[in-house]
Amino acid sequence: MSKTHTQSVGIILLLAFLAAIGPLSIDTYLPSLPAIAADFGANSSAAQQSVTAFFVGIAAGQLIAGPLSDRYGRRPILLIGFSLFFITCIACALAPNIETLIYARLLQGLSAAVSPAAGRAMVRDIWEGNEAARAMSYITMAMVVAPLLAPMIGGVIMSYWEWRTIFWFLLAFAALALALVLIRLPETNGPEKRGDVRLPDYFRAYGRVLSEQQSWAYLLCGGFSLATMFAYITGSPFVYIEIFNVPEAYFGFFFGLNVVGLFLGNLINARLVTRFGYLTMLVAGVTTTLIGALLLLFTSYFAIGGIVAVVIGLFIAVAPASMVGSNSTVGLMNKFPRNAGAAMGVFGVAQFGLGAAASFLVGVFYTGTPVAMALAMAITAACSFLAMLWLVQIHRQAKA
Repeated sequence: MSKTHTQSVGIILLLAFLAAIGPLSIDTYLPSLPAIAADFGANSSAAQQSVTAFFVGIAAGQLIAGPLSDRYGRRPILLIGFSLFFITCIACALAPNIETLIYARLLQGLSAAVSPAAGRAMVRDIWEGNEAARAMSYITMAMVVAPLLAPMIGGVIMSYWEWRTIFWFLLAFAALALALVLIRLPETNGPEKRGDVRLPDYFRAYGRVLSEQQSWAYLLCGGFSLATMFAYITGSPFVYIEIFNVPEAYFGFFFGLNVVGLFLGNLINARLVTRFGYLTMLVAGVTTTLIGALLLLFTSYFAIGGIVAVVIGLFIAVAPASMVGSNSTVGLMNKFPRNAGAAMGVFGVAQFGLGAAASFLVGVFYTGTPVAMALAMAITAACSFLAMLWLVQIHRQAKA
């Protein structure tokens, strides 16, 4: 194996590890939501707001982290972000009430935003085109190990300790991430690439990104697709634990089934994207998600099939989510190679902003049945499908 190839594999693995901060921050925490609500004497909707707050924070934070990483480099921004994340873990672990926890989770999301904004931009610094899509798929495929293990870890923690221990676990992860960035991560956006462009110029790149119809199509398609998964993330603990009486320790197993689907989706994408192109794979992923979400809504509304129908519908709807995210990310970055950080900042807002809206809808719709989660997933999947049709039309017009 050549040194260059070995270095590339090393960077992919390291970026995947750093990108796991988002899934770990959300998924390790999921089995504890009912316990947090009970501990603070709050209802399930208030506990779900702590998930929504994290989504809002990680969305807004990318608007700042993206341009800053374009101007000052990827490594400094990652170091600052993970340092702040370390501090917010302490705030969450020591929160005296649900309101404090919600605000601490908001700040935690803001600090965690550096990883998707700067980390994914590093992919565009190194690769381009379908090769970038392939690298992104491998990074995402490696990332699914985090949400596969996270709920299991959270379930084990909840079996032996209290929910606050989860945040001490995340603090240890942040410390390791800081050490790896300092020791192992090279700077991929050095001064020779940045030139003498001023910081305000990087923020003005948002205007260039948002002035293109194709940008909006990618943002809405990828954002709503990920929002479908976030609706599942927010609703699944209550669906499995409260409605179907799944023990907290076994919640990770049911959650892990869908992570296996994500893994398979990414594996398929990594193998086929260089052959068929990221747009074709994007269309296939969005269509599959819509089919699964509609199946889930149908079986939930008419109470058909019980937990088995829920598991099957979720598997079909969630499996393509990372495939869609990877290909829409690369499509957007390829259009703005000199402002990849800003493009990822906007994409992060679309992902996590729409994800926050989807998780909010789950709480609003919640009536003690799986319908709330299924309805939110069907709405977001349909919106992603409409945006995909718009994107395909734009590409056809560009070729004409």
